[in-house]
Amino acid sequence: MSQLSAARIIMVAYTLATIGTLGFHFIDGMIAEDAGGNPWINAFYCSVITLTTVGYGDICPSDKMSHAGRIFIIALSFCGLGMFCGPIMDLSSSWKERIPGGIIGPGTFALASGIVLFTYFEGMSIIDAAYFTIITGTTVGYGDLGPKTDFGRLATALL
Repeated sequence: MSQLSAARIIMVAYTLATIGTLGFHFIDGMIAEDAGGNPWINAFYCSVITLTTVGYGDICPSDKMSHAGRIFIIALSFCGLGMFCGPIMDLSSSWKERIPGGIIGPGTFALASGIVLFTYFEGMSIIDAAYFTIITGTTVGYGDLGPKTDFGRLATALL
């Protein structure tokens, strides 16, 4: 089996996130009516947290989700598992050879970025921001803390 290139993996991830964003935006009942913020950012955020199996349960899915929405989430979830539990894991496992410091460098950068972004834009304490970053990065996603602003949702989806 040949290895996938990083560019191909990124393209597939981008395509899945785009399909997810469109589904969350256009299928009725996918996002809570009181979610607030920009609907496209909310749809992107929900797409990424579904694909990465975090699943906070904060603004999506709503309690008014249709059967079409449920079928869409089933399909998107299986695609996400196939993508993020396979090629993405393989790509990130090569970091120990390709990046100085191995996984420690990117992990430290992600944690520090999360602390800075979430304390500044979401008003979280340093401990809460660190906790939220780790819970998100490990895909635990308890849902006890979550982003409330558009920028916080974008940062969560991209970090």
